[in-house]
Amino acid sequence: MARSESQKTVLSEFEDRHLPVVALVGRPNVGKSTMFNRMTRSRRAIVDAKPGMTRDRLYGSVELDSGRFRLVDTGGIEIDPDRIAQMIRGQTESAIVEAAVVVFMTDGREGLLPSDRSIADALRSLGKPVVVFVNKIDRDEGQMTDTDVYGLGFETVVFGSAEHNLNISTLEEWIADQLQGQLGTKAESGTEVLRLAIIGRPNAGKSSIVNRLLGEERVLVSDVAGTTRDPIDSFLTYQNRSYCLVDTAGIRRRGKIEGSPEQLSVMMASRQVEQADVIVVVIDASEPVASQDAAIAGIANGAYRPVIIAVNKWDLVPNKETNTAKDFEDRIRRKLKFLERTPFVFISAQTGQRVTKLLELAHAISERSRTRVTTGVLNRFVGELDTQKSIPPYKGKRVKIYYMTQVDVNPPTFIATANVRSLHFSQERFLLNRIRDAFNLHGIPIRLVLRAKLKR
Repeated sequence: MARSESQKTVLSEFEDRHLPVVALVGRPNVGKSTMFNRMTRSRRAIVDAKPGMTRDRLYGSVELDSGRFRLVDTGGIEIDPDRIAQMIRGQTESAIVEAAVVVFMTDGREGLLPSDRSIADALRSLGKPVVVFVNKIDRDEGQMTDTDVYGLGFETVVFGSAEHNLNISTLEEWIADQLQGQLGTKAESGTEVLRLAIIGRPNAGKSSIVNRLLGEERVLVSDVAGTTRDPIDSFLTYQNRSYCLVDTAGIRRRGKIEGSPEQLSVMMASRQVEQADVIVVVIDASEPVASQDAAIAGIANGAYRPVIIAVNKWDLVPNKETNTAKDFEDRIRRKLKFLERTPFVFISAQTGQRVTKLLELAHAISERSRTRVTTGVLNRFVGELDTQKSIPPYKGKRVKIYYMTQVDVNPPTFIATANVRSLHFSQERFLLNRIRDAFNLHGIPIRLVLRAKLKR
C-alpha cells in the first residue's frame, strides 16, 4: 500500500536521525519556531505571540539542493529560577551540545538585550560555527538595523525575516557551506516506522513513559500540568523494529483551556492522533478514572486507529491482590464500552515495569490492522451469514447482504451491498463483531460502508 504523506515524513525523519544537527538558539519569542516551520516547510512547531510556547527539543528535516540536515527548535534561554525555565534551559543546552552548527537568533525590532549578550558569551566558548540571524527585519517597514549585533564577536550576521522568507536562502547557503561533506542525500528506504501517539490527561505520565523507553531524558517531565506543549517525535529501535514515539500535550476539559496557549497544544495533539498508526491512551492508576479519560479514549476511537490502554503508576496502587488488575480493567471497560476488547497493559514508567510491552503490543495490533481479506473469502463469509440468517431483523425486515469487498487497511474498510439503505446500530455492531471473530480483528477499528441494491 502506498505510504501517506505523514508516514513518508516519519520515515524521512527516521532515516535522517544520523545527519548533522543545526540548533536554533535564542531567548524567548525571537521567532525560533517560525524559523523552524519555515525551514522544514511544516507547521509542526507551535507559533504564538506569548513567549515560552516551545519547551522540548523539536526535530525536523531540512532538504536543500546540496543535501539534508536535521534542524532542532529549542526553548528560549532565560536566567530564571523557575523550575520549568530551568528544565527548558537543560533541553536547549543538550541540543547545543549535539549540534554541528548553531543559529543564534535575535529580535531586530527590540534590539539586543542583556540576555542576548549572555547567550553570545556562552556560545563563543563552544568553538562551534555560529551564525547570528537578526529576525523580524521587514523590508517594507524601512527599519534601521541594529549594528550593535556585530559587537557580539561572531563573524557572520544575517538580517532577515522568518515570517516573510527574507534572506532565509542566505542562511541556508551559509549552513550548507559549514556542513560540506556531512549533508545527507535524499534516500527512500524500505524501513517501516510505526508511529505511536501517546495521549492522556495532564500528569498521567506520558513523557515519563517516552523517557523510560528511550533510556534518556528526551522530553520534559514535571508535576506541573501542561509542561509538554509541542508534539515531540522520538525514534528508537526495539527488537529490530523501528518506532516513532509522539509525546503529546495533556488533554484537559475544553472549558479549562479555552483561550489559553494550551488550547493550541491540545488541537495539535488531536491532529497527531489522526496521523498515528497506534494510539496509547495513558490512564493514571493512582487517581479515580474520570469522565475526561472517557472523552480522551473517545478521541482515539474516533480516529479509527488501534488503541492500547496503558494504566500507568501501577506501582503506586496499594494492597494489590490477584484480581486487582482485572477489577480495575472491568471498571474501565464499563465506562469505555466502545473500546471493546482493547488490550490493557499495567505499567510503571517510574520502575520500568512492563513498559516495553507497549511496543510489543503496538507492533502486534498494527500488523492485524493491516489485515487484508480476499473478496472470495469475504463472500464465503457473507454466504454463511445468509444461510444462517444470523443478522437480527429490525422492525420485521431481514437484512440480506449480497456481497462484500475490502477496499483499505488501517483501518480495515469493507463495502457491503445489501437490500437495505442502512443498518440499525445493533445490526451494525453484530456484523462488525462477526467480522472481527472471523478474521481475528479484535481490538481493531473497522469501517463498514453500506450500499443499497433495492428492487425496482
